[in-house]
Amino acid sequence: MNIVFDTYAWIEYFLGTDKGKKVDNYLSDNEIITPILVIIELNCKSDKEEWNFEEYLDFINSKSTISFINWDIAKMCSKAYLEERKKHKDFSLIDAIILSTARINNSKILTGDKHFVGLDETIFLG
Repeated sequence: MNIVFDTYAWIEYFLGTDKGKKVDNYLSDNEIITPILVIIELNCKSDKEEWNFEEYLDFINSKSTISFINWDIAKMCSKAYLEERKKHKDFSLIDAIILSTARINNSKILTGDKHFVGLDETIFLG
């Protein structure tokens, strides 16, 4: 199965939480996709909390494919953003890009982000 890991999933994994242990179960037998904006968010968090981001980035690169924003994702993003903003006023463009990345790649999204609850694509960490 293709699974898009969002920022929430990677953070839980790297912190070694109970939710992170659930994330670990998805790493071995699935095709993992990490959107480039998730990398940017993780880099910001690592700068703020003084993590060794290069170590995390090397791991992410070894376990997943980095997805860049292409025309298909950009076009799909607007529709996803406008639809989901009706349900969640704080649904962000980054959320829409993650959702569009999953849809373009016929993937699930591994997340604990409440914005994705109820979407067919979501595997919710709770």
